[in-house]
Amino acid sequence: MRKKFVVMLICPVLLMNSCKMPFQKEESDGSGYLFTYTLTENPDNLDPQLASNSASFTVLRNIMQGLLEEQPDGTLTYGTSSHYSVTEDGLRYTFTLRDDSYWYYDENKNDKIDDGEKWNVTAEDYVFAFQRLFQKETKSPYRESFRCISGADGIIDKGDSIEKLGVYAESSNTLVFELSRPCAEFLTLLSMPAAMPCSRKFFEQTGGRYGLDEDSVISNNGFYLRRWFYDPYGNDNLIYLKKNSANDTVQRVYPSDVTFLIRNSQVKAYDEFAAGKSDILAASGYYPQYTSDKGYTVTSWKCISLGFVMNTEWEAFKSEDIRKAFSAAVPRSSFPAEPAEDTEGAYGIVPPATRLGTSEYSDYVNTPVISDVSDEEIKSLFQKGMHDLGLTSLPSADVMVCEETVSEEDLYEIIQVWQSLFGFYAGIDVVPESEYKKRLSENDYVIALCSVTGNRNSASAVLENFRTDCNDFGYSNQSLDSLLDSMNNARDLEELSVICRQAEEMIIADYKFVPVFYKNKYLIHSSKNRDISYDPYSGIIDFRRAKYFSE
Repeated sequence: MRKKFVVMLICPVLLMNSCKMPFQKEESDGSGYLFTYTLTENPDNLDPQLASNSASFTVLRNIMQGLLEEQPDGTLTYGTSSHYSVTEDGLRYTFTLRDDSYWYYDENKNDKIDDGEKWNVTAEDYVFAFQRLFQKETKSPYRESFRCISGADGIIDKGDSIEKLGVYAESSNTLVFELSRPCAEFLTLLSMPAAMPCSRKFFEQTGGRYGLDEDSVISNNGFYLRRWFYDPYGNDNLIYLKKNSANDTVQRVYPSDVTFLIRNSQVKAYDEFAAGKSDILAASGYYPQYTSDKGYTVTSWKCISLGFVMNTEWEAFKSEDIRKAFSAAVPRSSFPAEPAEDTEGAYGIVPPATRLGTSEYSDYVNTPVISDVSDEEIKSLFQKGMHDLGLTSLPSADVMVCEETVSEEDLYEIIQVWQSLFGFYAGIDVVPESEYKKRLSENDYVIALCSVTGNRNSASAVLENFRTDCNDFGYSNQSLDSLLDSMNNARDLEELSVICRQAEEMIIADYKFVPVFYKNKYLIHSSKNRDISYDPYSGIIDFRRAKYFSE
């Protein structure tokens, strides 16, 4: 059997020229392949306690491992832990760590495990990680998510000592969390990147650069970071991962390497895939050419909610009655138009693929939040709003849409209804992503079609988008913020589902964000590729079990 080997001294050069690398070995079990995938942005940070974009999450999932890992079906599996127990009152979680989970840092960059480059992951690494998470100077965006941990309220609100945090090591492989109140999703939260461990020894050696460059990133998972090159003005940006033999024995890793090409838009990611330079495409655009081709595998999830954001600085939209009329006039029951697979009318904010635990959210909340309204009622609302504002007609305006978001045919159907009922003439202004974000931030629009999903597959995570200062479209409601705070106090998923439903109803009731469509995300790849684990909410692709079969 002929084998091909890659010499690391020339690998970065080949990679930066976007050359497709060969197998390092060929085996019938699908192992040994070098996968290539295009990230649509540079990781903002590979410090798990700070990282916030999907590019960071994907890289971290492949090089770092926490206590637990969430699988695509919502089940939790062990990561660096081998066992856990929970007290009956739900206030104490005890984890036993595996004794064969290792940190690895290739200090001399020879791709071998030399003395001092490998050491055990311990309970103290988690204690240090959570203390960092809550330290004021870290400025982690995730500490509110873990406010249920004992001592967290005092640390956040009063500046108490970090030593009061209820996370401690009973031994090198026994970790304890003490909570001040039960949290229905605590175990799931522990599978997030923010809950990954941090080696104090390595962290202190980085001199404040932890997670910011290739020399300041450590691994305790199936791959390690070999190369991270990013020039914001260049075209050869990439991240290169190699199989981590320190952790390959217990949890086998199938690919030999993973290359992440870093591009600055979804359009460029599609171009790389179409040109055969990338093995996988994760997209929200609909590409029927791949759906109809048996050489490709296309998987879809209805995990996006698209809604109209109405700029209340525009005279007419100062009226809640007019906003409500525009919302009620959306012909949701007539969707989907073509393509039927891609969208459907949205009668709530949380999209259909969303779960609570391992069950679909709709199993808990099985009635629509939005009800259909007759044309007579819609016209009456509109006329009342116009009268109250002293308006006799509406000027024309555009609906701003980010490119590749949704079929224009669906939007035209809505606009025609608005024209018929209100005499309102609207165009569709499709703009590039960079312009779209700029205009949203500057409030330079009348109506914008905005996309909402979660950073994980949970109804609570979707609704967190509406927290003040947590969205791009300026939504703010302090009563909602308080309700969202209570989600972390839910004792079980049933109670959490009630709070989520109340939050949906509250958001919809002020008619500043109007749900219109539920939309798909897609994972597209050659049918020769298998076992690629993808979370369409966070955007994380886990390559550890990914396989390639030539036939």
